[in-house]
Amino acid sequence: GIFNPFGLGSEWPANWIGRQLSVKSELRTFYINPTVAYKVTDLLSVGAGFNYIISNVQFYRIVDIPPIPIAPGVSLPVAKNVGINLEGNGKAAYTFNLGILFKPFDYLSFGIAYRHSAKIDFEGDLKFSNLPATHSTLFPEGKGKASITMPYDLRAGISTNPMDKLTVNADLQYVGWSSYKELAVDFEKNTAVWTDQVQKRDWKNSFTFRIGGEYDYNPFAFRLGYVYDGSPIPTKYMDPSLPGANRHEFTVGLGYKLMKNLTLDVAYQFISFTQEVNDSGFNFNGEYKNSSNLVGFNLSYGF
Repeated sequence: GIFNPFGLGSEWPANWIGRQLSVKSELRTFYINPTVAYKVTDLLSVGAGFNYIISNVQFYRIVDIPPIPIAPGVSLPVAKNVGINLEGNGKAAYTFNLGILFKPFDYLSFGIAYRHSAKIDFEGDLKFSNLPATHSTLFPEGKGKASITMPYDLRAGISTNPMDKLTVNADLQYVGWSSYKELAVDFEKNTAVWTDQVQKRDWKNSFTFRIGGEYDYNPFAFRLGYVYDGSPIPTKYMDPSLPGANRHEFTVGLGYKLMKNLTLDVAYQFISFTQEVNDSGFNFNGEYKNSSNLVGFNLSYGF
């Protein structure tokens, strides 16, 4: 499989009130994951996989640089709307995943899956825009590097058929986000006013619970689901680059068998959260609201 388990990001208008904290943030991780499974007995199957990770990151904000003293009684003037852009690619990273499936009865199965954490080392470029020439020696462009540890992921699930044509699934997921203690960027060039940056994050491990069902009414399949997604972000260390909260998600889906081997599936998901921040360590209190509508289509052919 090829998938994106940790995709984080936000984008705000360039002239918004919090632009000095964030305008655009983006972290993308692509896991290439060949996996092998083996059926030990009719009741037990095991699996293992290797993960090759490709990633990139971007942080962009717009700041006003206050007057900078350069000699007794002499200061550089205020520099307004200076763009600071950090962008880089992660070095190749690797990890593994394991799984067990136990099926004691035809109508009941249990599964446990684990994906190990992975440290990703990023290297990239620091660039300034709209920076006055008078400030260029104090704010040098150049290379930078940082490291982020993607969390481990442990989940357990159950699937059952409580009645004919009805399947119900539920799973509990535990993600080790406590690996994200800080965002530390090491710049190749430092000056008296521009140095390496460290921002405390101190994220917490989080839980996610999912439950869903499918009723097979040939040629249709009706589906319904609910997700509770716990946030790992303490409000004290939340900033606009990635606002988060405990989320409630609702899903509906419909499958239709067009032919014997050809099936069309459609799905809709609604995600919503509200988070009030009163103790921001970035001196940026406020209320974040978000709602998202996701629509998916799938066409499958079975042999």
